[in-house]
Formats: sequence, structure tokens, C-alpha cells
Amino acid sequence: MGRKSKSPPGKVLRLFADIQDHLHNGTIRHELSQIARHTRDREILDICNRAANCLEIEIDTTLHSVNTDQHFRSLHTLVNHIKKAKEIFDCIIVVIPECNSYWTEALFKATENQLMLLSNYCALLDKIPDITDINGETIQIGDLVAIKCQDEQGRYYEHYGVVIPSQKGFRIAHYFTGATVKSQNSLVEKGFGYIHEVFYSPEWIVKEHLPDSIPFSQVEKRIKESRKEERRVWNKLTYNCEHWARHMFNNDPRCIQLEEFRKNGESNSKSHG
Repeated sequence: MGRKSKSPPGKVLRLFADIQDHLHNGTIRHELSQIARHTRDREILDICNRAANCLEIEIDTTLHSVNTDQHFRSLHTLVNHIKKAKEIFDCIIVVIPECNSYWTEALFKATENQLMLLSNYCALLDKIPDITDINGETIQIGDLVAIKCQDEQGRYYEHYGVVIPSQKGFRIAHYFTGATVKSQNSLVEKGFGYIHEVFYSPEWIVKEHLPDSIPFSQVEKRIKESRKEERRVWNKLTYNCEHWARHMFNNDPRCIQLEEFRKNGESNSKSHG
């Protein structure tokens, strides 16, 4: 008896083509680009690029703005789009036994692997994006951070703070003096110091991450004790914002900026001496 003839491969091959047309109609490229352009989370950017490589497409990763809502809107669209491709693949599973494997075996394995990878990438993208600074460094509770500022003479310096948690996200605890500053001479200024909190923004860049050996509870305790001081003295040379922030951060009240300034001043004086 002769073998039972297989069905012509045209139908199943058209279904394979339908999947590729669906995956490459521009939706995935657009939504991956939208996710990449609205985050600084390095892990998310890496996942977007891996998903794009899976389809051999290029995406736009130029940062537009950080927007978590956009992330999840695009992810929702991606999940639904890939779900439609899986539905077509289910149809292939039904008809493929009727076809000669010569035409379908390699396509089936390649398509199955492609859809599995894309599903896995969507699962990995289903995370709250990390909060990062403008350099893409992940912000963590207890981190020592600084923001670039300018004094009355137009000189740039870094104003320091410490990352603390709140019910509405990260905040920065920092130490400053206001209108109470009195000029003592050309180098020294001092006044009453105030501990204040502001919402975190990416301009506060990470200077140092809190070491694993230092629990945040210690930082929190030092900040709490500092708040209890009734007359805190702020002094540009002996206890400024960086002294305070490092004191809270690791119990070592130093000002690296002043140390560098003095070091550079000595080097300049020697070079001109």
C-alpha cells in the first residue's frame, strides 16, 4: 500500500508568513522605542534591545523623558500584539501534522523560539522601572547624592544630600542655611543650619551608594538625632551641606570639595612660588 499523501504546504506556510507580517508591521518597533525613550533603567534598555535583536529590527533609544505610565501603556500593547501572533501559531499547531515536515520543521522551531523569547522579554519588562539619576545610575535609599549649584559670585559647587524614603517616593534630606548667613570675611560664612526635604529629581546624581555593611536604620537614626538639635550651626569651612550629608551617610563629616580646593590651592601656590 502507498503512503498517505500529505496536504500541500501552502496553507501552513501562509500562516507562518502571517506571523512574521504581524510581528514586523511596526507595532513592536514603535512600542519598544517608546519604552526605551522613556526610561533610564539600564536593565529595561537592555531587554528592549534584546527583543529588537530577536526580530532583527532597530529601535530608537534616544531619551525623551522618564515616564513610567508610558512604559506600562506600551507594554500592554506589546503583550496584546504578541498574543495575536501566538493565536496564529496555535492554528499552525492544528494543521501542521497534515503537512510534510520537510517544509515546516525548521520554520516551526524558529517561530516557536522567537515567540517564546518575545514572551519572556515582555515578562521581564513587567517591572517598576528603577529610579535613576541623569547618568543612568540607580538611586537607592541611603545614597549620598549631590546637585550642581551656583553661588552669588557665579561659582559652581555641589550641594549634597541623602536619599530617604517616603510614602510618595524618594526624597532628599539636605542641610542648608538661608538668609541667616553672615559674611565673616572673604572665606568664611556661617549661620543657622536647617534640615529640609525635597522630592528626588534626576539632577541629584549619585556620589556614593550606601555600603551593604551600613544599614539604612543607622542613617535614619543620625538624621533623626540631627533634627533634634535646636541651634545647628552651618559653616562653609567646618560644617556645610557636604559635611552634614557625609555625617549622616557614614558618620564621617568630611567635605571633599574643600579638601580638593585646598589641595589645588596649594599646588597652584607652589607652581607660582
